[in-house]
Amino acid sequence: MTSTPHLSLPLLAAAQAQKHVTHNEALASLDALVQLAVKERNRTEPPASPAEGDRFLVGAGATGAFANQEGNIALFDLGAWRFFTPRPGWLAYVEAEDLLVLFDGSEWKTTGSVPEELNNLDRLGLGTTADDLNRLSAKLNAALFAALGAEEGGTGDLRFVLNKSTESGVLSQLYQRGFSGRAETGLIGSDDFGIRVSCDGSQWRDALLVDRRTGVASFPCGLGNVPGPNLLINSAFLVNQRKFAGGALGAGIYGFDHWKGGSGGCTLGLAADGRITVSGALEQVVDVAQAAAEIGAASFAGATLTLSVEDPSEPLPVIIGSKAATIPAGSGRRSASVTLDGSETGNIAVRLQPSGTCSFKRVKLEVGAHATPWTGVPLDIEELRCRRYYQRLAVSGGSPAIAGALGQRFASNNIDFPLTLPVPMRADPTLSTSGFSWWNGAPNGNQIGFYNNSGASWVSLAGALTVTTSTAAGSSGIVLRLQAGATFSGASGAVAMLYLGNLAFIALQAEL
Repeated sequence: MTSTPHLSLPLLAAAQAQKHVTHNEALASLDALVQLAVKERNRTEPPASPAEGDRFLVGAGATGAFANQEGNIALFDLGAWRFFTPRPGWLAYVEAEDLLVLFDGSEWKTTGSVPEELNNLDRLGLGTTADDLNRLSAKLNAALFAALGAEEGGTGDLRFVLNKSTESGVLSQLYQRGFSGRAETGLIGSDDFGIRVSCDGSQWRDALLVDRRTGVASFPCGLGNVPGPNLLINSAFLVNQRKFAGGALGAGIYGFDHWKGGSGGCTLGLAADGRITVSGALEQVVDVAQAAAEIGAASFAGATLTLSVEDPSEPLPVIIGSKAATIPAGSGRRSASVTLDGSETGNIAVRLQPSGTCSFKRVKLEVGAHATPWTGVPLDIEELRCRRYYQRLAVSGGSPAIAGALGQRFASNNIDFPLTLPVPMRADPTLSTSGFSWWNGAPNGNQIGFYNNSGASWVSLAGALTVTTSTAAGSSGIVLRLQAGATFSGASGAVAMLYLGNLAFIALQAEL
């Protein structure tokens, strides 16, 4: 045996002359191969000015001194190139690339912490053990996916692709706590996108479904925090048929439409920015008929109702039906909720009753235990809603104003005006007037007068004036009757127009 089996180091022979030559050659080989580190790999020709001891891995198609040495280790030693044939399992560090390569018997392959490729693994576990179901498993605190930029050879985009094989299959992301499902997103049993949630990992509820054909989203369990219907009418205090200027309101006296003074009355004001200021008790009665429209029930009995306002300056005590609560002060929407007794089957009185003076905006009463955002009602619609409970008879502008219907003198002491109401009222109304007086000429202030067109003269009155209806008032129309205590001047059957001074009015009321 003349050399070692693994590194082919020359061995000394018995009685060999110049033993130092053989020994030095073995040392040089050891120096080249132990803790092997090369300058480069895949080198195809020698460098122009190699340094003593430089090593390279020869690449395919090598020329010059490296010809026919593919895969071998080239060593520049004593001014000449020596070559070593690697054995399976040899490792070499490539200085130019800062990586380890391993010779597998036929070629040098990358190894260590940064492999170039890693294909066809059966399982991969990071910080944990992969199994037959979870072939890729990771136990970590954060993961990052970053787009490969164009300057790095990429596009700058990042798309995370998930793919399933059948329409009825599941392609989803599952969110768990304690390995029990709580939420899931994706294509769950169909090709429609969905989000579903669970409280226990077994019972699931579909929160969102998006139809793949139309893009239309549906919410099978409903939508929260969307504006719910407001049971209060004129919640922004903008409808003002009574022309209330702000100030004191006696108990039961209406100011802004559908709002009246509560027990003991109140002082009420409305600023230009919509802020309401109240001291005392302010009240509105909610029509029980709204229960059928809002919750499909005959009444609000047993219902949970929430009253809310925006930016209350002080704690605001409220009464809803028979239940008392307090809306806390603060910025934003503040609320209080009550649950009515089962016996509260009629109309529901809502009272705001601060202990001092409180300002706020945008009052809202709604069904449910949570306040939702306030949304305004278009002013024309809000006025029509108010007119179901109170409406003034239509007149023209100017002074004196002209009523919007012709009247006819009926008999000697009656003048009748048939009127169709623009908005049907909640119930058969009663008449309400400004308490005007008759004037035998063009009226002003709180006066009215009747001008006979055919006779070109003002009708005069003898006796006291009474304002009533010829028959019972209906919710959709009335026949207004002006009745003289003695007689009206002029001929019976004359048709004329009713004039009103700037303070006079005739109204119909069906307030709760």
